Amino acid sequence: MEFRQWGNMALDLLFPPVCAACSALGPLICDHCGSQMLRIHEPLCQRCGRSLLYAAPVCAKCRQPGFRLQQVRAPLAYQDPAAGIIHRFKYDGLFALAKPLAEIMVSSWPEWENLPDVIVPVPLHKRRQRRRGFNQASLLAAYLGETLAIPVNDRAMTRIIPTLPQFGLCPKERFANFKDAFVSVGIELKNKQVLLVDDVFTTGATMSAAAETLLASGAIGVSAYCLARTV
Repeated sequence: MEFRQWGNMALDLLFPPVCAACSALGPLICDHCGSQMLRIHEPLCQRCGRSLLYAAPVCAKCRQPGFRLQQVRAPLAYQDPAAGIIHRFKYDGLFALAKPLAEIMVSSWPEWENLPDVIVPVPLHKRRQRRRGFNQASLLAAYLGETLAIPVNDRAMTRIIPTLPQFGLCPKERFANFKDAFVSVGIELKNKQVLLVDDVFTTGATMSAAAETLLASGAIGVSAYCLARTV
């Protein structure tokens, strides 16, 4: 551990860290950029966590049949600078951002109707993870689990279909894109409350498909916690 600390100090001297949003010397997310991230505030839809103009139990979308998630929550709106930082985290290999981003999730930990028994990160297909080098959801989940003392099971579910990138797809195409994309191999999830973790929640297609898989494998309930969501 001491050797690793000295190594990290040497790297910081040679390559001083800069903010992932504005490139200012200092923390990976500087105080200014951190303060500019748009937080999601009440009133919320109590199911999907969408911001509402007025207080209501659930939004119109969640009153439609087929929504299998018990709750969805996210601390940040998917807008810059948060969106740009998340993009760099995922696609520029800045996996060191996992800690400060997960710290935002910990500090904004919501009240769950059913406390999670286990955290399951949304998996990448093995080819995509091999190209990227890591799964951003697994890094976030690991920090959450360690900090909040909740078990993490990153082998409970696999993605067997290499889905298309979601960008540019309409909601109907997104849901079709994830049909039968996941398979659960975690029998230890039976009768457990599962918390899915991912970086971004948009239409809910990914989370809905994952929830269906986990419920079919015996989970009694599935909620989702993401770093950011579209508003």
